[in-house]
Amino acid sequence: MDKDIKQQYVATANKLEGKDYISAMIAYNAAPTVKGLKPASLINFTIGRKNRIELWKFYKDEIAKGLGLEYIELKEKVESLIVLFYKKELLEWHLSKPSSKAFLDGFGYEDHGTLEEKLQLLREKFSSSCPNEVGIFLGYPLEDIQGFIKNEGKNSLMCRYWKVYANPDRAQELFKTYDKAKAIIARSIISNTTLSSPDINYRPN
Repeated sequence: MDKDIKQQYVATANKLEGKDYISAMIAYNAAPTVKGLKPASLINFTIGRKNRIELWKFYKDEIAKGLGLEYIELKEKVESLIVLFYKKELLEWHLSKPSSKAFLDGFGYEDHGTLEEKLQLLREKFSSSCPNEVGIFLGYPLEDIQGFIKNEGKNSLMCRYWKVYANPDRAQELFKTYDKAKAIIARSIISNTTLSSPDINYRPN
């Protein structure tokens, strides 16, 4: 994404307070999901000088509805809170693919049929560590998730939104679409226009 746009976004967001600030922060960081380009996005809220955790807890339902997202809080500590934001229909579709289902079954999800059940098991696993299968929920290519596990997170071809182990050209194209989504959100914040998500029925290949 253009560095100038990112810098303008950061400067604008830092001037915001309360709901406007936390809404802008979520919309920007979850932009590919807000725009329907990937099924879910993970955000780690920290206290910081504006106490993002408290702002999130106070405004969360209102903000999620405004952005057209659902959420599940996966893990909370004293100074951090990990939240998964997702598009329900898109995530259900993605997890129902035979390759995704087979992969998740190998991690103990075979008896968890509904999306809600899968998300609850994911949250249980987050209590001890960040489980490798979270990449499936986030829409990462299966080959890259498998490569990450096999290489223990090392030896990747590139690393941006995730660590890439196969088909770097495909990854680059996906990264460009995600950057474009973040730029669109950033410009909306800079120009003080609505951040609400339009209805999108996008289905990736």
